[in-house]
Amino acid sequence: MPLSDSPYLVNSAGVLGHLLIAGGFAAIISPRSVIGAFGLTTPSTPESQRLIDVLVPLYGFRELSMGISTVAVWRYGNIRTLGWTTMAVVVTALGDGWVARKQRKGVEWVHWGLTPIMVGLGAGLLGYFD
Repeated sequence: MPLSDSPYLVNSAGVLGHLLIAGGFAAIISPRSVIGAFGLTTPSTPESQRLIDVLVPLYGFRELSMGISTVAVWRYGNIRTLGWTTMAVVVTALGDGWVARKQRKGVEWVHWGLTPIMVGLGAGLLGYFD
């Protein structure tokens, strides 16, 4: 059996999708706690807090949509499409890290830390290790 057909790889991508859904809900429900979880400081002025309360849920809805897409492909799609969906999550993680680095150096690794694992997962699903 080729590695790309491994149920471990396929189900790992399913887990990734479910984690994205959970993270998206967290950002929508409690935007200020997500800011703290990423190592960023919660703004103290009411005006800035309102901005966080509006913008972080946008991030949450994006995470939710990526998670739903990943889970749908995991459940109903094919393995190659699941690999490309995983690679799309990698691009998003790299962008999130880049934005976080502009805010405060060092916190980008919250996003970038799992990128090599996701690249390996996506490449495995795409058949690069068969």
